[in-house]
Amino acid sequence: MATIIPPVIADYKYDGERNVALKIKKDSKAKDWIVLHSLDVSKHISQVVGECDFVIIIPGKGVLCLEVKGCKSLAVDKGLWHYGKKSKGDKRGPFKQAADNMHSIRNYLTNLNFDLGKVIFWSAVIFPFISFKRKSLEWNDWQVIDSDNFNARPVSQLFSNVLDQARLLLKKKTGMNWFDPSFNGPDNGLCSVIKDILRPEFEYYQSPSSRRKKLSESLKKYTSEQFVALDAMQTNAMVVFNGPAGTGKTLLAIETARRSMLEGKKVLFLCFNKNISIWIKRQFEQEDLEKITISTLHALMLKVSGLKMESNPSSDFWSKTLPEAAIEKILNSDGTDVEAYDFLVLDEAQDVLRDEYLDFIDLLLKKDLSDGYWKIFGDFDNQQIYSASDIKLMDFITHRCQGTPVYTLGINCRNTPRIAEYAHLLGGLDPEYQNILRPDDKVKPELKFYDNDDEQADILANLLDRFRTKDKYKNEEIVILSPISNSCCSKKLKPPWDKRVAVYSPEESVHNKISYCTIHAFKGLETPVVIVTDMDRIQHIETINLLYISITRTLSKLVILLNNSARDDLKQILGV
Repeated sequence: MATIIPPVIADYKYDGERNVALKIKKDSKAKDWIVLHSLDVSKHISQVVGECDFVIIIPGKGVLCLEVKGCKSLAVDKGLWHYGKKSKGDKRGPFKQAADNMHSIRNYLTNLNFDLGKVIFWSAVIFPFISFKRKSLEWNDWQVIDSDNFNARPVSQLFSNVLDQARLLLKKKTGMNWFDPSFNGPDNGLCSVIKDILRPEFEYYQSPSSRRKKLSESLKKYTSEQFVALDAMQTNAMVVFNGPAGTGKTLLAIETARRSMLEGKKVLFLCFNKNISIWIKRQFEQEDLEKITISTLHALMLKVSGLKMESNPSSDFWSKTLPEAAIEKILNSDGTDVEAYDFLVLDEAQDVLRDEYLDFIDLLLKKDLSDGYWKIFGDFDNQQIYSASDIKLMDFITHRCQGTPVYTLGINCRNTPRIAEYAHLLGGLDPEYQNILRPDDKVKPELKFYDNDDEQADILANLLDRFRTKDKYKNEEIVILSPISNSCCSKKLKPPWDKRVAVYSPEESVHNKISYCTIHAFKGLETPVVIVTDMDRIQHIETINLLYISITRTLSKLVILLNNSARDDLKQILGV
């Protein structure tokens, strides 16, 4: 694989440059290349500062300075190049721009290192999205790579060909004293010299606050890139978005609600988990909350029905008694005491597919689920951990909303590649994610084994001490998850840690405690550090689902505490 700097292709601002980098990355014949993206040219020959989209250092060939024009339309009018319909016009044009960058970089390098004087430097322009057949004395045909060539041939062939043609051209020229036909460089050593001069590497300490800020900014960027899913389906009145954990479903649901509110629609936003509903409310401005109803399904049923929640309610209360009472209240009302909504946004939909629940939702919409306006989001393959839901996705579509399109989300914008691999291996995620947007931070998830609760509590205390004192995580950045409410954390932690932990509460925006709760209660949320405790067995489907959910909650660090009795399960899962 080529060395691409910077390596996080998902961070590239423009689609054209991102597509070029991805093709280089996937091209096995480019494995020895060094590719510098978005190189600032401070010693520019004709500008105060310039920028070269790609500097591609190819062993045995030379250095190619590539200008990428990712426009969807192109026009040249009165000497001005217009890249797209809104372009103001560029009088230099892409070929002069690329050539100037190339000469500036070559002059800079050869002034610093005489050995680089024999290396061939050349420029080219690539139009990855349009066909470009225009001919001119200002450039050679082989310096143009348009969409036809880009899609038909590997980039290793396309880019090498530019330098090969440049060599043939130089052989015909006279007066090129620097050019040596017998020189077959640069070799790998000289390629590294070029890279180190143009983009030296630095090691520096990243403070915890800087780390948190960078993580927050990158997550916003990666998630916003998922908005293409909403754009693709915006003309459909009804859509099911189906995807595994980490694919941005909740934030897409929030964006859907915002867009619908801007259109003047009265929006109902439902989810299943109380904690995630509180978090969702915090993502809206106070004035927005006057235009949208955000609630868990059961909380809204309680409000509509007027029932008081039973003490220690049974599952029948939630799945039968409560929805039946809410439905009866709506049917018997005159339409003035129960609101009707234009648009439904339903998150965690995999937990709501039950006839009683769907009948209740139907009655809240001005148009019902069969011909109304709604978008629902769920992980219908992996996160269905509540027994309340008893209908499969395709059965729901067949009987409730025939013909509704399903948009599959497969790109993980939350987890690092190593965490995503754990979700696949230990959490049973199948198929795997289509892509992981976050880079590999080299932090390995950890498995730690214990024989009894006392030993587990000691391991947990040591982990908390490490994350707080060495890794400098804040208390609120650490969450301890367990499949059971009577967890090791709640009953076995010793001083001083027993006083430093508290049951997770999203209603406290700032607190100074490390949180613990069940995996069920934390579903849909995320945090930098997750410690999973009380995993005695990991083979049962229920446990695997819970493990999958807990693994995918973490943004940075993951530790799973396993009972030694689960070692055989682990070996069987991993095939060792």
